[in-house]
Amino acid sequence: MKRSEQSALDSQYATNTGCIESGPTWSDSVADDEGDGHGDSSCEAVSDGNAANRPSETETGGESSEGNEDRAPTSIRFDDEPSIRPIPRTGSLNNVSQESGEKPYMYSFRMHHAVPNANDTRSDGALSATEYNFVLDDYVEYADDTKIPRLRGKATNNRLLTAIHESHWAVLATVVSASCFVTYSLSNHAPYLRADLSQAIVITTVLATFPEVAASSGAGAFAGMVGRAAIPNYGWLTLLTLIVSVVWMVFYHFKILVGCGGRLGTCAFLSMNITSVVFTMPSGAVSWSLYGDAGELWSQRLEVLPSVLTVLACTFLSAIGGAIRLKSEIPLNPVQAPTTVALICMLILEPTGFIYTDQMDAGFAVGSFVAMASDQYLPSVLDFTGAGFTAGLWILFLDPFFLDFGGKKGFTSFCGFATYVALWRILFGRRAKKDM
Repeated sequence: MKRSEQSALDSQYATNTGCIESGPTWSDSVADDEGDGHGDSSCEAVSDGNAANRPSETETGGESSEGNEDRAPTSIRFDDEPSIRPIPRTGSLNNVSQESGEKPYMYSFRMHHAVPNANDTRSDGALSATEYNFVLDDYVEYADDTKIPRLRGKATNNRLLTAIHESHWAVLATVVSASCFVTYSLSNHAPYLRADLSQAIVITTVLATFPEVAASSGAGAFAGMVGRAAIPNYGWLTLLTLIVSVVWMVFYHFKILVGCGGRLGTCAFLSMNITSVVFTMPSGAVSWSLYGDAGELWSQRLEVLPSVLTVLACTFLSAIGGAIRLKSEIPLNPVQAPTTVALICMLILEPTGFIYTDQMDAGFAVGSFVAMASDQYLPSVLDFTGAGFTAGLWILFLDPFFLDFGGKKGFTSFCGFATYVALWRILFGRRAKKDM
């Protein structure tokens, strides 16, 4: 689109009720793409008197007046039937939020009160309005280290919100610890929810509030899935949360297993093993038999029907979670879609009293962890399906071992993911990475 044409489009929306507070204007972004960007982003709201003299869209017939072709819009009108500026379709929002000096877009606008009354007018007789501030930018999702677009409120002089949005290390450690404690409490104390359901509730809650720290919540929640046989009280749980926080910061800083399915659970599983081998088991608080009992292996623990249901549930969830992410028009948080689908399936199944709910919940959980893998490794729905099926087989294989261990199901999903990717590369050669 030519700059003059875009400016004409911009002028249709310029009024007196709000303005782009900071960040490059729309016309400037177009100019930048043409190699002539200037990035001047300041603007001021136009007074009511000036707005009255500005030609409306009806008066101009949708055309910008001569002399206004190079003027950037200074504000956005919100009428009774507001118009919305069409935005060119794009595969990523990076060019919108990051092209001009790596600065996010910040929008500020005023919206008139819906029902005017005596208290809704200013001294000059104009309607009063409420001001809203939003920021359009990207945040880095640490499950697979990708940028996810977000629209959030502007955190003005709020250090806590700023620290959360910037993923400060102290915030990440706090989220890990809190998620671990809450998940453990929900599953091992009243209301005694299933561990799979507990972690899904905790992570979904974090996703609905501060999605930028969802990966940290996942690492803590997966560790909190531990049973009381492995972590008998809150004292030992405190030690586990400290260890998983440190291990997660190492994973986060050095980008260990970035993009791999089961990355967060593997972090929790490693932390659980450190806690058990170094502290709880040598102290006698926990039995070493939790690592496995030779007298109680697959033939004593597994039955055909529940085993089949476990594998099918795992395959189904991995395929659905992967399909949602791959078919989305914009990048999705890799933790969000699989966890949400898994939670819905568990909530539907929970009240039925189905005798094999435990086994199916295990399949849903492991399948959702596989579906968090990057599409660089699993570029198609068929790949997610195959990895989910492989992970389902690993559930059966690891069933007699690591009893009540936190992070076991996450590690199981990593085993299934890694096995599928390794087999594919051995049989068909190393695949080219999917274009972003």
